[in-house]
Amino acid sequence: MNLRMIFRPEGRTMAKCLLSFLGMLTWSAGTGVMSGQQSIELGGLYQGENLLVVNEPSADGVGFCCYEVRVNGLVTADEVNSHAFEVDLGSLGLPLGKGVSVRLKHRSGCAPRILNPEVIQPSPGFQLVDFQAASSGEVSWTTVDEHGRMPFVLQQFKWGKWVDLVRMDGRGGPEEQFYNARIQPIRGENLLRLTHLAPDGTLAVKGEARFKGDVPEVTMEYEPKAQVLTFSATTQYELVDAFGTVVLSGVGREATLRYLARGEYFANFGAGTEILKKR
Repeated sequence: MNLRMIFRPEGRTMAKCLLSFLGMLTWSAGTGVMSGQQSIELGGLYQGENLLVVNEPSADGVGFCCYEVRVNGLVTADEVNSHAFEVDLGSLGLPLGKGVSVRLKHRSGCAPRILNPEVIQPSPGFQLVDFQAASSGEVSWTTVDEHGRMPFVLQQFKWGKWVDLVRMDGRGGPEEQFYNARIQPIRGENLLRLTHLAPDGTLAVKGEARFKGDVPEVTMEYEPKAQVLTFSATTQYELVDAFGTVVLSGVGREATLRYLARGEYFANFGAGTEILKKR
């Protein structure tokens, strides 16, 4: 038996509405999961260990909460369809100390749990075996038990604050490591300290060293017409405005002030500070 659907003229509008409604149902069914997608993101440094994830069943009881893992934007081959899995960072060929960004995509109504985020977010720290600084500007230090391959920052106390001089990547690991650097001494007392810098900006401070600097005092001259600041010797310098903001910094014998606004600045250089008026 053949069936035919007959649309009377007055029923065409109703038929169009019905078809439109059916289309909306189909679209909603296809995109409902997409609209419920969420993600957890974690960043840090690869330290040779994998992340452990607890993956609960999804809220609707179908499958598991986390359904995809991306590391540095690339989908991994991790077996996520289980109650627990590893994000296998070791299989990705990442060098130690490489920055990693991990994204866990999951369904709404639930969230996976990362059990050991600290393996890519190490806290700074190390044991300082030896830290020496000579009047020539030669600085050396020896460490053991470095908590991750994080940078060392060598700082000097001058201009009433701690100022960064040298940043050097650490090697990480429990074994003994030796480092050396060279700085430009200032006249008088040179007080240095060694710090370890974490990805979140946290500093672990370890040890201090000091020596007397027997170098000529650095002086400065300002040429208003050329808007150039000239120093008597190569020096680290910075200009600070009335609000305490460093607006210009560098190392050298000259600084161009052409792009600075008129006003009064504190010029930090050598071992001291002078007031500079730019008109």
